[in-house]
Amino acid sequence: MRRAIPFAIYLLALLPMAVAPASAGEVLDGVVATVNRKPIFQSDWEEAICFEAFMQQKATAQFTEQDRATTLQRIIDRQLLQGQMGDASYMQPSSDDLQKELAKLRAQMPGGNDDQSWRKLLASYGLSEEVVKDHLRTETQMMNFVEVRLRPTVRVQPDEVEAYYQNQLLPDLRKVGGKTVPLSEAEPKIRELLTQQRMDELLDAWLHNLRQQAEIRSSIPIPALSAPSDQGGAPGAD
Repeated sequence: MRRAIPFAIYLLALLPMAVAPASAGEVLDGVVATVNRKPIFQSDWEEAICFEAFMQQKATAQFTEQDRATTLQRIIDRQLLQGQMGDASYMQPSSDDLQKELAKLRAQMPGGNDDQSWRKLLASYGLSEEVVKDHLRTETQMMNFVEVRLRPTVRVQPDEVEAYYQNQLLPDLRKVGGKTVPLSEAEPKIRELLTQQRMDELLDAWLHNLRQQAEIRSSIPIPALSAPSDQGGAPGAD
């Protein structure tokens, strides 16, 4: 499942997308979309784009209109899921866990282990460490919620594991000349892979249903808002 992640809501009438001047030297934050009458602001969208570009180590100038629309879609989906969570503050990572996640992220980034280089990298994307931590916190909470909500509904049967082993894993190993592993050894990893795939399918179907039920307005065309779903709703979804 994606970070996306990541991770606003809707008004009755769509407010102007453009950032409008309020007075000399002052700029009001525009609204790019509404979800159930609550707004997603231009600044939220731009920050999310910067964060996703940072995570992909891709220049924000390289983000296409489709990339930007996809980021907005993820913000909308996150808000739809948050509407299902209620009081789920207990699903947020602890301060220690969040710090560990940040350390892992820094270790993956060029120059991330050097404080000065790390700050310079963040600044190049218009981000601060606190903003990055906020995004990591939200994404972790979302993943925890989805895990708790969907994993109990997934049942992977032994014949599915064996079919994946025979039809996917073994042929892949033969292609690369890898050592064949017995089914008993590969079974836990295959079961988890199939579970994650099933959860992704359930999440996509759940989000589709939530979009259909919600009042969503956007000044940015988002194909997923009108895309049909060929899957049933997620078990237990509201």
